[in-house]
Formats: sequence, structure tokens, C-alpha cells
Amino acid sequence: MPTLDGKRAAVACVQIPNFMWQVELIRRPELVDRPAIIVGENGANAGKGAQSVLDWSPELGPKMSRGMPLSEALAIARKDVLLLEPDMPLYRRTFGEVLVGLEARCPDVEPDTESADSYGLGHAYIGIWGLDRLYGDDAHVVRALSNAVSQFDARIGVGENKWLAFVAASASSSGRGLKITGEPGRFLAKLPVELLPVDFKLTTRLHGFGLHTMGDIAALPPGAMQAQFGNDGTLVSDLSNGIDHRPLVARRTEEAVSEYLEFPDATVSMAAILPAIESLLSRAYARPQLARRYAREAKLEASVLRRPPWTMRVAFKEPAGSRTKALFSIKSKLDDLALPGPIEDMRLTLSGLTGEAGRQESLWTEVRRDQKLQEAVSQLEARLGTTPPVYQVRELEPWSRIPERRHALVQLSP
Repeated sequence: MPTLDGKRAAVACVQIPNFMWQVELIRRPELVDRPAIIVGENGANAGKGAQSVLDWSPELGPKMSRGMPLSEALAIARKDVLLLEPDMPLYRRTFGEVLVGLEARCPDVEPDTESADSYGLGHAYIGIWGLDRLYGDDAHVVRALSNAVSQFDARIGVGENKWLAFVAASASSSGRGLKITGEPGRFLAKLPVELLPVDFKLTTRLHGFGLHTMGDIAALPPGAMQAQFGNDGTLVSDLSNGIDHRPLVARRTEEAVSEYLEFPDATVSMAAILPAIESLLSRAYARPQLARRYAREAKLEASVLRRPPWTMRVAFKEPAGSRTKALFSIKSKLDDLALPGPIEDMRLTLSGLTGEAGRQESLWTEVRRDQKLQEAVSQLEARLGTTPPVYQVRELEPWSRIPERRHALVQLSP
């Protein structure tokens, strides 16, 4: 049962500690009780070949930290450790399912995208104001959230702001809720600086200055922290005093169509990527939501082998009502970009959906363009005394790899 008092709070935090490891354990139960570290390129090390800690099995203890160099992590472990490569597509897909489950119970859900070292996985904030009409008190709200993540060893905390809810979740025990009430400084004072949402390098610097707990930081003037650590100093000073002005921004649920696929092997080859995009577009435009409708924007998202994920957005000059139109615009932008590394999967999202009425503006643009062209031809006829040959470029197969098949010059009828 959740251990919460009667005073209402505004924000809940659902925290799934060691989320990547828990996902691996669900997939591979034989790893239970095996000390393991999930290793990859992370944060400032991305693209440099340096290996650092992304996640770990709980028995390796609290001294582990995301972003920690692998060599240091192995020294702390002092035992045989299994090293695992991350499966980011699986982790993101699983966490997406978690968010959907939470949204089914509480509509205002925000994934913790600011936790760059863990790619924002395993943490979410939930606005719980007004939910007493649906669930009753905070204890019943926590029970509903706990049911949404019952397949994981999750922690849930509530507080006046996102930071206090996060700290409460971090300090709670499995299957129970914890709420910070009263003066937050007393609760925060003894907590280690490792809980602060800063990178491993800054945590190391804080220890170097003898700042081991949030109480140590809170005892210093905010100006001194800012002078020594810059904006990060101001941030950790505020948080150590329980101050957090960040608003809760729920996920947008605009109407969109999304399709996903995984590559058999990570690739940078356009010979594999372009057919994949074409397949995703075909599947998307076959969906009932896009029948006789047009999309204004496409977004491509991909997991990159051992590097942060990659995203590309394409805003169509005119709403695209077919795979052909959309593919041409996407390919044109891809031609000017270099992929950051081998991609493992791809998600295509078409958004800004509109019907025939939304298409009307571009149709009128085409009509006006044709009218101006006819006027220009008439003026040339008057000057030359004859009808000049006028040609127009027509799209044939804009997706073709053979340039001659993409367009053709067609003489306009007089």
C-alpha cells in the first residue's frame, strides 16, 4: 500500500530504476543474478569511441553512474561482469508502451527527456491535479499508476514540483509511494549529489570541493555556486533547496500516422534505406486515417549504432497526398545530409493531416500559375507574330535512381 499523507500534491514521478537492465531481464530471464553493465557511447563521448556506462544490474551497487567510463566502472565492480551492447530500439519501444499505459490512467504524462545520459528512458512525470474526482486521494492515484507499470520494479513519488516528485520516487521502495511534505530541505539534506540531474564530470567536481550531499550544497550561498560552476551551479543550488520552476509539459497527441521497421543489420547504405522509406510510406498511405487526406510534414527517427538517436523533419511545400510526392521531398533532403552512423531501425511519422479543404489553397496556386503562363505566351505571340514553343517540366518517376526517368520536357498545347 502507498505510504502517503492527506495533503494533496501536484506532480507524480514514475521511476523504473535500471530500466534498460529490467528490459533485458524480461527478454532474457537467464541473466537474473548475473552482474552486468550495458555499455555504449554516451553524452560527450558519443562518436569518440570511448565506452561508458548506460545502465547496470542493481547488485553492482549505488556507486555506479550513467556516463561513468567503463574502466572506472569495472574497478568499482571488482568482480566478473557481463558486458552487454544496448538495444535502443527495444528500450524505446518498451518505454513508449509504458507511456501509453500511464496515459490511459492519467492524461498529463511527460517523459523525462532531460535525462540525456539515459536517453530519457524509465522516468516520467504525471500531472495529478484534479484526479481526486476520478480516483480519490493521492494513495489511490499512486495505486493506479503502479498498476500501469506492474511488469517492472518501479518506484513512485509525489511532490509539489517535478524535482521533489523525482526525489521521492528515488527514495521510495518497490511497490510503494512516497510523498515529500513540509520543508523539503530537511528531506533533501542527506541525499547524495549523485541524484542530481547532472553529468558524471560535474558530480566528480562537486565531490572534489567537498560537496557530497545536497545539504552541503544548500548550506552555500547560491551566488558562490554560480561563480564556481556557472549555470550548473545555479541549477544544483536550486534543486538542493527543493526549488524547481519547470512546468509539466504533457506529450502532444496531435493526429498523425506512424510506421516502424527494423533493419536486419545496421546500415548507412542508401540502397537499403530508400526502399525502407518507400515501404514505410506505402504502409502509411494505406492506413484508413490517410484516405483522401494529405500530410504537411514527415519525420524520420532512427536508432544509430552506439550513438544517440537521429531525427530528420521534412516540411512539404505542398501537402503530400501520395507516397510518390512524399518520397520525392524526403529523398531531396536526404541527398544533402550525412547520416551520423549505421542505423538500426526507422520510424516514419506523417503529421499535419488535412483533407481536401486544406489542399484547396495549393490547387488555386496551380490555377493562378497556369493563367500567368498563358498570359506570357500570348504576349510572346503578339511580339513575334508566331506561336513560340513552350515546354513544361513534368514529374514522371521522381523516386527513380535514373535521372532521365524523373522528369520530362513536355510541350504545352497552344
